[in-house]
Amino acid sequence: MSDAVYFTEFGGSEVLRVGPWPEQPLGERDVRIRVSAFALNRADLMYLAGEHYTIPAFPSRIGSEACGVVTETGSEVTAFVPGDRVTTIPFFTQNGVQGISAVVPDDYVTTAPDGLDDHEATAVWMQYLTPYFAFKEVCDLGEGDAVLITAASSSAGLGALQLCRELGVAAIATTRSPAKAEILRQSGASEVVVGDENLAKAISRASNGKGLQAAFDPLGGDSLQRYADHLAPGATVFGYGTLTDRQPVVPAAAMCRARAVFHPYSMFNHVDDPGQRARGIALVSEAIRSGCLRPRVDRVFGFEHVVDAYRYMQSGNQAGKIVVTVP
Repeated sequence: MSDAVYFTEFGGSEVLRVGPWPEQPLGERDVRIRVSAFALNRADLMYLAGEHYTIPAFPSRIGSEACGVVTETGSEVTAFVPGDRVTTIPFFTQNGVQGISAVVPDDYVTTAPDGLDDHEATAVWMQYLTPYFAFKEVCDLGEGDAVLITAASSSAGLGALQLCRELGVAAIATTRSPAKAEILRQSGASEVVVGDENLAKAISRASNGKGLQAAFDPLGGDSLQRYADHLAPGATVFGYGTLTDRQPVVPAAAMCRARAVFHPYSMFNHVDDPGQRARGIALVSEAIRSGCLRPRVDRVFGFEHVVDAYRYMQSGNQAGKIVVTVP
């Protein structure tokens, strides 16, 4: 038994528990990790509330991103040995990684990037693979394209901005907070639109009048109405969340005029494809080695304060990743 984060009913952060959890048996292709840090994601809140497309069976652990040291490997594992410092690739399982120990299939384990501490290393994969699959595997964006990134101070939003800079894509970032504008510019935004500022002018400037080739939008509700008339022909709108607590409203006429597509999006629909996963890991790893990508960690909590960490995420005040360190 070792302590883990788990829940036995749907709800918010108030239903989370931290306590003893039976050690999971090790399969032939599994890796057991002594966790040193783990990261929180908004998908965790959806999972906790029963609003994600993956529905837990109670009791259920939670979490998909961790950094730590390998302590044991299954009989068919050849890529890792005890003592290796590793990170986990996000994937869905009833056995989440938030706890002192975690068991993960070896396909979803990578060597921790050199030059990153544990807090940064655990913040890599959801942050960068979420925009990677959208921008490269679905759209293949590149030089001359422009993308809108709403709620851009989230970890996925900041990862998208950095990735756009790496790909040579012009990025227009939106935020409700003037205090976050400079962070967005430093992360790679060509234009930053705060609150009700003129989004149309920013899109025109960044795209040289051509319009948006893509939008990366976790807001839901009426968000799309604000930029639907500024989509380039054949654009893709990635709806990957409902931060407004409302399902997206899709303006059909405007989308038809642009021959645009609304793409209900989750990185989990791509990460289980071995080819896409390998290409994403390779691109992100090389960009980290070269210094082009570096995760932004907003705040670190101790393991005993994991519920406070979730409450902080629910507040929406962060700009970057929320990490919990494990003693």
